Amino acid sequence: MAPRETVICIGCPLGCRVTVLRDRKGNVAGFKGAECKQGQKYVLEELKNPVRTLTATVRTGDESCPLLPVRTSRPVPKALMKPIMRETARVKAAPPVKAGDVILKNVLKTKADLVATADWPGAGGEG
Repeated sequence: MAPRETVICIGCPLGCRVTVLRDRKGNVAGFKGAECKQGQKYVLEELKNPVRTLTATVRTGDESCPLLPVRTSRPVPKALMKPIMRETARVKAAPPVKAGDVILKNVLKTKADLVATADWPGAGGEG
C-alpha cells in the first residue's frame, strides 16, 4: 500500500481534507478528497514549497502601547518561521507608525518586509 498523508486545502472555502497518495518511490500518485482542481494545485504546492504569512508583534518601548502588530508583506517559507520570529523579537519600532509602514526590510533575505498592521502615534502622541 502506498504511503499517505492528509493536507487541509485552503484554496477555497470548502476546506477539503485531501489525502495524498504516493507510489513506492514517494512520488505523488493521486489525490482523494479534493473537490476541485484548485485544491489539487494547492496541495501540490504545499508539498513542494509550503509558505505562510507570519503575524506577530514587535516592541515599541511605549508603556501605553507596548506591542505593535506586524505581518510579513508576502508569504515566507514555512521552514523560516522560527528564525524570522527570533529576528522579529529583536526589533523595536519607533514612532510614528502608520499601518503598512515597513518595520524591517527584507527579513532574512526572503524579499518579505515586516509591516505594521496598525497605526501607532508613539509616546505622548495623539491618536
